[in-house]
Amino acid sequence: MKKKFRNSFIVLLLALVLIVALIIISNHVIKEKVEYFIENRLPNYISQSNSSIDLNSFEGTITINNPIISIKNIDNETIHTKVSLEKIVVEDVSYWDYFFNSEIHIEDIKFLKPKVTYFQDTYQKNKNKDTTTGILKIYKPFIIDQLSIDNATLNIYNKSKDSLLLYIENSMVEINMIEINNQTINKKLPVIFKEYKFSADSIYLKANNFENLTASKIKLENNEAIIKHIDFKTKYSRKKMSKTTNKERDHFDLSVDGLSLSGLDFGFKKRNLFVKINAMQINNPILKIFRDKLVENDTNIKKLYSQTIREVPFNLTLKTINLNNAKITYTEKVKPENDGGTIEFDRLNAKIKNVSNTYKAPLNTTLDISGYFMKMTPFKVNWSFDVNSLNDNFVFKMDMNALDFSKINAFTEPNLKVRFGGKVNKMYFTIDGDKSKSTVDIKVDYEDLKINVLNKNGKEKNWLLSKMANLFISKNSKDKKNDFREAKTEVERDKTKSVFNFIWLNTSQGLLKSIAGDGEKNKK
Repeated sequence: MKKKFRNSFIVLLLALVLIVALIIISNHVIKEKVEYFIENRLPNYISQSNSSIDLNSFEGTITINNPIISIKNIDNETIHTKVSLEKIVVEDVSYWDYFFNSEIHIEDIKFLKPKVTYFQDTYQKNKNKDTTTGILKIYKPFIIDQLSIDNATLNIYNKSKDSLLLYIENSMVEINMIEINNQTINKKLPVIFKEYKFSADSIYLKANNFENLTASKIKLENNEAIIKHIDFKTKYSRKKMSKTTNKERDHFDLSVDGLSLSGLDFGFKKRNLFVKINAMQINNPILKIFRDKLVENDTNIKKLYSQTIREVPFNLTLKTINLNNAKITYTEKVKPENDGGTIEFDRLNAKIKNVSNTYKAPLNTTLDISGYFMKMTPFKVNWSFDVNSLNDNFVFKMDMNALDFSKINAFTEPNLKVRFGGKVNKMYFTIDGDKSKSTVDIKVDYEDLKINVLNKNGKEKNWLLSKMANLFISKNSKDKKNDFREAKTEVERDKTKSVFNFIWLNTSQGLLKSIAGDGEKNKK
């Protein structure tokens, strides 16, 4: 019995020694393979250094301490990207799968506190790029159960004076069920994955040379996204903006409480990027626009929205946008002696459908909008256009209820030196147009219309000009209840002006023709 026990003990001891030896050997072999991969399998334009590599074979964990990675242009030695990390931790590497299934199966990879800096101006595309090969050679497929990036910071710069393009602080990424193999590595998105999460604080984006975009928080998880406290603002004051640019340009101040996306999907199909969104919610946006008309006109051709959507450089499918409780103020400065006149829209709600360059006829993009003009006058808008129409056909319909003409004097007095009196009881108009011209049909019910032309100081009435102006208008639209004055006119679009300038031109010309006595009195 003792001999049998002694033999069993010896066998067990030998087994333990063998296991320990195998672990030590595996430890050495795997560490050498990791070091060999880092030194030899990375492309020659990617260099790295680290303070140490630790390996715990009992736990199957590899830790790379204080790695620093630099990425150069392929055609020269200029570094365009730098990455430094506290650690890269690879947990639970399956030795069984590595030795017997010829695949690298990892339970978890963690990138801790990475700081990424990218210099956009120094990056140069490879002149002889082979689009059929990936950046790495994959000898065994990778399967990663979970990959996480914790507490990351991203900075993107260019070489201009105002050089920061993008800044993201305290960001987190988590991706589950990742697979990389020789087939995926050659694709535009070189991995397959199932679930993902992303969150970040303190996001800054230089949208262009004049506007910056910021957000306090973003959270993206699988097919849902939430963005909080969005600001899109011109970085100059109104006065400095007018001095900075030599062309007429809007000054923006936009703030949004929150924006959410549902049914989000994105990726590449035949190497083309696609983005699909079922619904977008925009809550409590406040937009202030200022335009200085004393600055030289921008004579560039302005696109209608249908052309803008059609020419989005990727496949966009956005089914619905819900705009909730918006407010817009527009200030235009025409005279140097004042700060301009303002019109206001508030309590705006809109439902926008089919914002897409992938839909086919007969689907149109439609906007149903309701709100209040100058705080008192409710209105409704129905706007539709065909993204696939190269002629950019559209129909714009608007119904407006009672409006005291004096409410628009805050805009007309400083800009046009005209003061109105009287009241609109009801107005309907339809604009049927395209990128070059339109026809507007208008019906208006108004009463006691008066026009007072002001002197140059914008205060006293110019009696003679006011008298002459009132000779050419009809004081009332009707002789009896429910009569409307109707007018129809054609309008040529000034393609150097905005979409809203075109709508305003239709409205003003139709209204002018109706009140000038050219319209007919008809019952509603």
